[in-house]
Amino acid sequence: MYKDITAYIGALRSRYSNASTIRGAVCAIKAYYSYLCHTGMRKDNPAKAIRLKDRRNSDVQLQDLFSTEELEAMLERKEPYYKWGYRNKVLVGLLIYQALWPQEMAAVRVADIDLTAATVYIRATRNTNARTLPLKANQVLLFYEYIHAIRQN
Repeated sequence: MYKDITAYIGALRSRYSNASTIRGAVCAIKAYYSYLCHTGMRKDNPAKAIRLKDRRNSDVQLQDLFSTEELEAMLERKEPYYKWGYRNKVLVGLLIYQALWPQEMAAVRVADIDLTAATVYIRATRNTNARTLPLKANQVLLFYEYIHAIRQN
């Protein structure tokens, strides 16, 4: 079965030049065999160990990026729950203005936020260094309201 799958991948390579098309087909094959194993129709997944070594396209599609106005409009979005609205605005502000990764935002603690200096300390992760970033004026107000009024309740 493994030979059949690799032969099929070879046929896909001769038909398609785009590596992401081939990667998508291999993902579908892996999912199909996982389903067969899950339902008991097969005992093994012959495609599980297949790893393609094609380079991934990591180009950023600039037309898909949000403008500054669109990003700031996300902060003005109405939330159905009062407490979540403030928390979400704080998190979206960190995404927009400080460009934090989700794991960096998860690591931020109340002690890392210095409202008098208008800074937030970001802890080091496996991919990024620790750093102190400035907060915008509207973020300071959101953080203050969230920490001292909303979060306390």
